[in-house]
Amino acid sequence: PPRPPKARPDRRAQRNAVRAARSYQRAARKAARRDEQRTVAAQSRWSTVDQGAMVVVEEELGDDPLVDPVYDADDRNWVRYRPFWGGFVRLVVLAVIVVLAVLWVRGRVYGWVDAQITPEGLPGDAIEMTIPQGASVNEIAGELQSAGVISNATVFRYWLRCDGVLTITGFLGCDTVVAVEAGDYILYENMDFASVRTVFDAGPLPEVFELVRIPEGLRWIEMVPRLLEENPVFERDDLEAAYVSLVREASYLPDDARARSLEGMLFPATYDINADDLADEHGFLLRMSDEFDRRLARLLEDPGVHPDIVELGLRPYDVVIVASLVEEEALLQQDRAKISRVIYNRLAEGMRLDIDATACYAAGKSCADLTSEDIRRDSPWNTRVVTGLPPTPISAPGEASLIAALQPTDGSWLFYVRTDEGGVRGAHYFSETYEEHLEQVQICRDLGYC
Repeated sequence: PPRPPKARPDRRAQRNAVRAARSYQRAARKAARRDEQRTVAAQSRWSTVDQGAMVVVEEELGDDPLVDPVYDADDRNWVRYRPFWGGFVRLVVLAVIVVLAVLWVRGRVYGWVDAQITPEGLPGDAIEMTIPQGASVNEIAGELQSAGVISNATVFRYWLRCDGVLTITGFLGCDTVVAVEAGDYILYENMDFASVRTVFDAGPLPEVFELVRIPEGLRWIEMVPRLLEENPVFERDDLEAAYVSLVREASYLPDDARARSLEGMLFPATYDINADDLADEHGFLLRMSDEFDRRLARLLEDPGVHPDIVELGLRPYDVVIVASLVEEEALLQQDRAKISRVIYNRLAEGMRLDIDATACYAAGKSCADLTSEDIRRDSPWNTRVVTGLPPTPISAPGEASLIAALQPTDGSWLFYVRTDEGGVRGAHYFSETYEEHLEQVQICRDLGYC
């Protein structure tokens, strides 16, 4: 039989098969090289698992062994490490961040509100305020802010509406009705809300019946007749009894004071007395004592105590003593802080103060009646004889002298004498040396002051 024809080879299919084989080999070699490079680079991040398997933490989508042909997903030696940062964790972290943000904002808001309700620092100067008939709480709060009594009228208004308990949740729901009786009130700068409410709840001031004026520089023995003159209803014996009883309540009198006295700690000012209190000697002296405590406490913060005073180891009561000396010695405001400096310089040097006003106080006389015998009198108050400060103040200093005693002018003077320096009547000349001082003393004598 005839032989079947021989099949002719498909040249094109052969060439395609060769090309495919070569492409596969090149791809295999390229994949092997890339696999080797990635394996070397990732060795620092591999860890051993059971049966020697390696764990690779994949950080990029391109390195995912499930889709990247470099890795074999069926190879049991490669185990995918699923990151812990999942959707649930992200949700929890987001919730924590939101809660913390809300708490932070809430704390800031409450902190700011609290600073309005209870401001830092001490109350300032007294302010007389008249509340007219029919004034609304909004109008009163605005007046308080304008006068410097409070710092924020809006917060004060809502604080009153919330009956003193101001919360963010109840801010808009408070509806307490507040009424302030018309009349005159005494308030102070920088008051806290509760103190303002207390003043308003107490009602307006009674009608003023008498004004009592106490000038600076009076001793207690001079203040008593002045009080009796200003208010004839007062009794001397009741004034003296009230004075003694209040000594036990004096805020700035040290327990180890050499003398128990209120001298210098009844603030000189003009006081009003209503008809109901004309015979209340104890209440009036208590007002003077409280006014002194309030003024001194404020001055101890501002302007504060000079570092030299702290270095000398002096206490606030000692500063009051210095202020009383300044009150007696200074004739002009410009000299107060300089005289204060001379006193502190002499204390630092261990020198006697040699202040004639202390000799007058020790003798119980006016300085116009002082004698040479009085100057030599042996008394702890007489700084012409003893070194250091007298045991108590020698007069009632005003605010200007208290400030001068707290903040003396910088200088190295050790002496002063009245010379009407610069043609200014009552001005003193301040010297650093005794020789220079003696020259100025002669000028003082020529003018008839010494």
